[in-house]
Amino acid sequence: MNASATRRFGALSGRTPGQRDEGFLAELYLSCRPDLGALPVPRSVISAIARHQQGQRDADYALRYPQAQSWLLESEEGPLGWVLLARAASGVRVVDLAVAGGQRRKGVALAVLTTLQREEDAIALRVRADNGPARTLYARLGFGLVQDQGDVLELAWTDDSQPE
Repeated sequence: MNASATRRFGALSGRTPGQRDEGFLAELYLSCRPDLGALPVPRSVISAIARHQQGQRDADYALRYPQAQSWLLESEEGPLGWVLLARAASGVRVVDLAVAGGQRRKGVALAVLTTLQREEDAIALRVRADNGPARTLYARLGFGLVQDQGDVLELAWTDDSQPE
């Protein structure tokens, strides 16, 4: 992933996550996995499963996107989310974008995506088909369907698709 760095996403700051952020990132991962929370087992078991799956996800991302940049999204109040961006020949791929439960629908993802739209000619991302709020945001920002894979949709935005 990337060396220690900072950047802006609108009013939000982004910085390279460190060891001190592992607890927040673990809770963030779990908050994005309601299927795990529904398991009829103790919270400690769910947390262990989530840590294992998060590790598997991170290893997969490192293999598939070795030059990706990981950003912990923050405001003055503290961490709000996380985004993983990978440069591609055709633009940038939002590999993963996660917003903490209490911060959803408050403009965090909007700040990230509109910043990228100002900087990039093309953006690609995937979204779960059942994630209505994210799909609504992406449609509002001009992302179009590239491929319907059933439970996952591949979306793209290009600056040529925007009206002058």
